[in-house]
Parts: sequence; structure tokens; C-alpha cells
Amino acid sequence: MRYDLEDHPDLKDAAWIRAANRRAKRDIRRQRRQARMRRHGGKIVSAVALVVIGAVLFGFYQAGKFGEVSLPEVKLPQTGVNVEIPFASTPAEQWPEGEKGIVVPDGNPAYEQVRQALIASRMDPAMINDHKPDRFLAMLAPDVREHITKELSGWTTRLKQGTRLLPNGIRVSGKMTLGEKDGYPAVTTDYVFAYAFEPPAPEKLLDQMEMVAAVREKVTYMITPAGLWPADADGFQYSIACQAAKDGFLAPQFTEPSKPGEGLPGDNKKYFSVDGQMPTENTCD
Repeated sequence: MRYDLEDHPDLKDAAWIRAANRRAKRDIRRQRRQARMRRHGGKIVSAVALVVIGAVLFGFYQAGKFGEVSLPEVKLPQTGVNVEIPFASTPAEQWPEGEKGIVVPDGNPAYEQVRQALIASRMDPAMINDHKPDRFLAMLAPDVREHITKELSGWTTRLKQGTRLLPNGIRVSGKMTLGEKDGYPAVTTDYVFAYAFEPPAPEKLLDQMEMVAAVREKVTYMITPAGLWPADADGFQYSIACQAAKDGFLAPQFTEPSKPGEGLPGDNKKYFSVDGQMPTENTCD
């Protein structure tokens, strides 16, 4: 017996249609939970695609050709980040941990003096967690301390309250060179400090960089009899929470919702390198 398509017996199977609709709605809700937009220009798996696939399958079912269909493989983004290896697949993956990343070129005491200042300003728990700058400020010449204290966020790393780093959550790469400035020995430092933050829900993140923030700092420290005198400073922060940065603190991307116009410009490697010029892009307008 021949049926027109609109009179096909399968279209009369109301129970099958209701069950198919329920299954489709459950699948869409599940996929929506699993697939969300990457914070800064990433990929999204849309529930619309699932609806289209469902419509195609139903059309084949109606035409009696379901058994002939070879379904395409749909790949969903892998969710979750690696908190056991927090710098995995990032430019800082092979960098030394913490203080090991600041290596002095030789035994000149000027290098070690500046090395300790970098540790005190960017890695010391008293500074980054408790926001206590005493150790760092004590290394500076008295005449420059007041200025540094007023602009502390530009010279130090202080984590936003409520955030914390993962174990061994600091990696460092860079270099220092010895020269002279204003008649004093001067050490020029150029380092990138990478910080891996502990996410409250690792399974909800899509990219390792969502929990890694980077700070690049290029500063010349003059070695004066009264102490270190910072000069010629330049730097930037990358892969950060913008509002926290405006408030003077460091936090990762996952702590704030993304906003139009904010994002990560270009290749991560550019912003984790000390071989080129200091980037000038501002992604926190």
C-alpha cells in the first residue's frame, strides 16, 4: 500500500513523537550545561546544532530511511582543567618554580640584592597573600619608599582577597643584566611571573589559561649606599580579571564575567616572553 508523506502511519504515532520530544529537550538541557562560551573569544557548541541534528533524524525516520543513515561524529569541547599540573599546555609549563626562576648571572652582590627584592615584591607570601610590603620596602632607599608605597600595586603582586594559588603555583622566567645609571651600579631586570590560581569548580573551565595570570616587570634598580632605587620601570598584566587589576590586585579570569571588548589578544607566547618589546595593548578598557 502506498502512502503520501503526510499520511504516513508513523506520523500518527503520537506517543513516539512525545517521547522523542522529551528526549530531545533533555539532551539540549544537558548539552547547554556542558558547553558554555570560552571567556575570551573561544568556541561554543550551540544547542541549535543539536536541534538541527534532531530534525534531520526525525525526517529520516518519517521517510523510513533511518537504518540507512550514517551519523556524523559531533565533537564537544573537553571541559575541566588540570589542577594537578596547573601550567600544563601554557607557555610557562617548563619554567622553573618560584625562586628557582630568578638566577643571578654571577657572584656580584648587586645581583643577589636585586634578586631578593624581586622575591619580596612578587613571591613572598607576606606580600602576595597578606599584602604586607615591609620586607620589600626595607630594601629600598628611604627617599623612594614613600613614592613606592603610594603606588604599591604597580611594584608588587597582591592577590585579590578570596583567591589563592595552587601548590607550587608560581613559575618565573627572565633575566637580569648589570650596568650603570647616574653614577651608580644598576641591575636591569626583565621577568615574567606566572601565577596559577585554585578554581572553585575546575570542571566548569574550558582552558588552562582561565586560571593562570601573568605579570611582566622590567625595572632598573640602582644600587645606592642607602638601598635600592627603582627606576625606568615598565610592565603589564595578562590573562587577568580586569576589575581586580583596576583595584590594584591580581586575580584570574574565572573570578569575573567577561565583558565586550575585553579579551586575550593574539598568541599567549608573546605575552610570556621577555625577548621582545613590552606589549602595549590594553584589554581592560
